[in-house]
Order: sequence, then C-alpha cells, then structure tokens
Amino acid sequence: MEYLYTFIFFFIFIYLVYFIIIVNRKKGLESLKKGKQLEFFKKAYDLDFKKINIKKFANSLGLTNAFIMALTITIIEIFDNLIIKLLVGFLILIPLMLIMYKILGSTYKKKEGR
Repeated sequence: MEYLYTFIFFFIFIYLVYFIIIVNRKKGLESLKKGKQLEFFKKAYDLDFKKINIKKFANSLGLTNAFIMALTITIIEIFDNLIIKLLVGFLILIPLMLIMYKILGSTYKKKEGR
C-alpha cells in the first residue's frame, strides 16, 4: 500500500508542476513548441502540430511524463542499494518512455487524421 501512495503522490506532484509551468502559461507552451520533445514527436511519428491542439497535446504529454517518472520512482523505491536503484531506474525509464511515447504518438496520429 505504501508503494501505491508513493506512486499517487509523485504522479500528482509531477503533473501539477508540469501543468503550472508548461500547460497553464503561454511562455511555457511557446518553449514547448521550440523544444526537443515536440521535434521528437514530429520526426518519429510524423505529427503535424498545425492540425493538433498544442495545449491538449501538452496536457497529454504532462500526464504521460508524470506516469513515467512516478512509476520509475515507485519501482526503484523497492531497492536499498543506490547503484541498484540507478541501474534499475535506467533500465525501466528508457523502455517505459519508448512505449508510452509510442502510444501517445499513435493516438495523436489517429486524431490528426480526423
């Protein structure tokens, strides 16, 4: 049960910070438009952000990133050794990012076609 509370706490905390800094501010959305994450989605999933609502995408990206980070933090809390935490965190973070970004990119590619 402790791990569930850890996950929920970090998920909400990370998402709220992302929401306040990126989604809720015009400056934040502008920096997102110029950032590397949008370039990744443009190149990897051939998304056209002229057809996609950038605010909704930023919100979805924030939820996705919060899930990825909260799950990684929750899983590494199981281990006591710092080196093992770093190794497991790295081994979880990369595949989780690829999987979740694939889902997000595919979802928005379908929405773009509508």
